[in-house]
Amino acid sequence: MAVARIRAFRRTLAHAAAERTVETAHGTALLSGSIPAVYDANYLSVETALAPAGELAAEADATLEDCFHRRVVVEQGGAGLAGDFADLGYALSTHLVLAHARPPDRRVDTSMVREVELDQLEPARTEGMLAQPWGDAELARQLDELKRLIAAATPTRYYAAFVDGEVAAYCEVRSDGRVAQIEDVEALERFRGRGLGRAVVQHALERSLRRHEVVFLEALADDWPRELYRKLGFDAVDRRDFYTRFPHPLTRLRLRTPRLELRLPTVAELRALFRVAEAGIHDPTEMPFGVPWTDHLDEEEFVLFHLRKPLAVDDWSMELAVFLDGRPVGVQSLNAKNFGRERAASTGSWLGRAWQGKGLGTEMRAAVLTLAFEELGAGRARSAAMQRNAQSLGVSRKLGYVETGTELVSPRGVPVEHVNLELSADRFRSPVPVEISGVADLLPLLGAG
Repeated sequence: MAVARIRAFRRTLAHAAAERTVETAHGTALLSGSIPAVYDANYLSVETALAPAGELAAEADATLEDCFHRRVVVEQGGAGLAGDFADLGYALSTHLVLAHARPPDRRVDTSMVREVELDQLEPARTEGMLAQPWGDAELARQLDELKRLIAAATPTRYYAAFVDGEVAAYCEVRSDGRVAQIEDVEALERFRGRGLGRAVVQHALERSLRRHEVVFLEALADDWPRELYRKLGFDAVDRRDFYTRFPHPLTRLRLRTPRLELRLPTVAELRALFRVAEAGIHDPTEMPFGVPWTDHLDEEEFVLFHLRKPLAVDDWSMELAVFLDGRPVGVQSLNAKNFGRERAASTGSWLGRAWQGKGLGTEMRAAVLTLAFEELGAGRARSAAMQRNAQSLGVSRKLGYVETGTELVSPRGVPVEHVNLELSADRFRSPVPVEISGVADLLPLLGAG
């Protein structure tokens, strides 16, 4: 009976907190587009896995195009999928659903715990997230927004343990009046080892038992809190299997200039970028590219090209979308072969015609050159352009490139002179300030570590 009530509570809350739901052949996609980096707010929920992993992954791909991650949650668990999901790049984590069944093995002092408002927890929550290898300010903001969505969907109370006036540990209790879920139990790293996690859970449990018929929480099957919860009187009654394909580290890279942001695009953003290309990049009577890709535009080919495996130490490519006021307007690439030995990178770019002639080409090239020279340790950067492509050649000359020769290329079957250019690190001075984040984890992948 408790299991059915817990499942109903969880299902109702998940649907109420989601900004949007999409029914699929085998489940429901629960989506919150305002916080796309939060895995727990954007996933495909499947009650019982009756379809193979490949079909479920395809549904996740189709419904999570606004996100870098992919997640499929099998709500009632199930065997036989882990291997096939692993072949698709997904990792499994099993959550045990634990219902309170008996008194704790002992009681601890909870005098340092009191009820607080959500806003009082945000500094401590942010501190904890920034201490994680994956933590950054934007993700912290999105996770805080998830808390607000949950609080708007169901009554939620927050409890914190204080040490010298500081929030040292905390948890929350979500309620429908009869069933309560204790969630988000956390003790800050610098306060661990003092029993504060147990204290806040015990305090929340005691207050929840006064008004609720069922109190439950979740714990990772292979993590230590499971034993703490057992001591507090919780027993496993159900399981949920989370299959997650984590984003590539390149998705964390951000290059920001006064007007632009350069980063990897999501699939949905790639589709928007395709429409920019489709609207026109150049005079149709001219072909500025060595490969005439704009002559035969195909949306799926365009998306797949940008989704190809982006990084290998001896041969890597970054096809970064260029965003102006939050919308994609072009692409700036940075590529290299044998970078660890050669310390040379090449650039390429395009902008939709509506955004040309505004100095954006210089700004976006300056961003990747700053990345190459100042962060990756490149000694040289190369570029090339058709002799008749005055805009591209103008950007190169403005940034200090020098011509190293010409060659003939035939993108449309007619030979055209192609100018090769090179820029050394000591000659480069960015004309705009460039802020770079998310590069540390990429260095060994690029041969720059």
